[in-house]
Amino acid sequence: MKDEQKLRAQLALLSESEKIDLIIELMTQVAQVEQLIARVAELEARLGMNSANSSKPPSSDGYIKPNPKSLRAKSGRKPGGQKGHEGTNLRQVSEPDEVEVHSPNRCACGCGLDDVPVDHVERRQVFELPERLLRVTEHRIVCKKCPQCGRMTHAVAPPEASGSVQYGPRFRALLVYLRDFQMLPYKRLTELCRDVLGAGVCKRTVETAQKQMYDALAPFEEAVRARLLVEGVLHTDETGMRVGGKLQWFHSLSTADFTLYQAHPKRGGEAIEANGIIPAFKGVLVHDCWGPYFRYGGKHALCGAHLLRELFGVCENEGHRWAHEMSALLEIMSKTTAARDAAPLSPELVEWFERTYDVILARGKYELAPPEKTPGKRGRAKQSKSANLHERMVTHREAVLRFLHDPVVPFTNNLAERDIRMVKLRQKTSGCERTFAGAQIFARIRSYISTSLKQGQYLFQNITDAVADNPWIPPPKTSIP
Repeated sequence: MKDEQKLRAQLALLSESEKIDLIIELMTQVAQVEQLIARVAELEARLGMNSANSSKPPSSDGYIKPNPKSLRAKSGRKPGGQKGHEGTNLRQVSEPDEVEVHSPNRCACGCGLDDVPVDHVERRQVFELPERLLRVTEHRIVCKKCPQCGRMTHAVAPPEASGSVQYGPRFRALLVYLRDFQMLPYKRLTELCRDVLGAGVCKRTVETAQKQMYDALAPFEEAVRARLLVEGVLHTDETGMRVGGKLQWFHSLSTADFTLYQAHPKRGGEAIEANGIIPAFKGVLVHDCWGPYFRYGGKHALCGAHLLRELFGVCENEGHRWAHEMSALLEIMSKTTAARDAAPLSPELVEWFERTYDVILARGKYELAPPEKTPGKRGRAKQSKSANLHERMVTHREAVLRFLHDPVVPFTNNLAERDIRMVKLRQKTSGCERTFAGAQIFARIRSYISTSLKQGQYLFQNITDAVADNPWIPPPKTSIP
């Protein structure tokens, strides 16, 4: 009270102009404080963002990892193998490669057993690697001189023996298998060949096998492109990798049966145009709301898992009620559509979901702080993370709710994310790709590997056939969905 009376007495001594100057100064300070408060809130929200509640990659989390927040509900089952599961334990084979018979010569009482008939035989099998895994076959090309005309005739050498010394197609297939499927770095791959196989393989040998397979897979890539164009639903994603000292981009196109990777210097429209599939695609394109995708295709669907992560981030960092309500609604819709199999939802249920979606966004609009214009900066006023997410869910409402109407459209884009994760695994194990040509080779070979696995093919045999210039080609689709 005394401080207030003292302040009033000091103000009474000021002239009108001095009072105006003081009020202007106070208003300026209040504006600066408001800007600082908004800046602190933005920085705190940014510090609260991680891979569990935003689109940030796990590699950006640093040493302090967030507590995992799985979107899966507990199944109630005990951990481990479930009843009825056959298991993959070691079992005896009916026709072993080698049989050794061990017969007793004498009984413990001293009686000889050499002439005693066999009562029964116990079978015990040992699975072991041979001492020498690498076999060397010498092809001797016989040459004969014709006694009549004197011409020298050479026998025809098999295709795998084109020179005086070389590795066979199965060994070269093993190099590609270890490098591009098991993701071994060159050094560890060559060490494995030296220690286990006794082969002094160098990096150049591996690269040559990869290049041979890359060239042979050109018809495979064209066949996959043709199949992707006639699919009803296509998943896409992209991620960056250091290639030749620069940031380059890997793009993936995925279905349940096919995968196609593309390496390109750009992430947006230029890469999409270069690939050529998305501009001509007429089905539903599922993605993570990357802006350039909306320029192409007929229909779009957004990944619900990405939206849930961002909604969780808004709940944790800003505490908006609409984000909690929208998270609960999306989870209910996800569980409902997962249980429908291939049958569509009833029109009444779909209408209720859509109406609830609209109501939550309408109420949430009043929770958002108005965008603040930064003094001295031109253009649109900057919005908060929650406001951007809210605007996206309003603008792309049809794409967010596409899975409600179409049973073949999934709630998430996990199919593409699982495929694109292999690029990050290569970066994690090898650090980068040295050349852009190497990135293109990896993209095509990985497309072949992923597609073979999705279609239940014997992968190593498929790689061996491709190295021998006879790759497996998926058959064309007979009808358009």
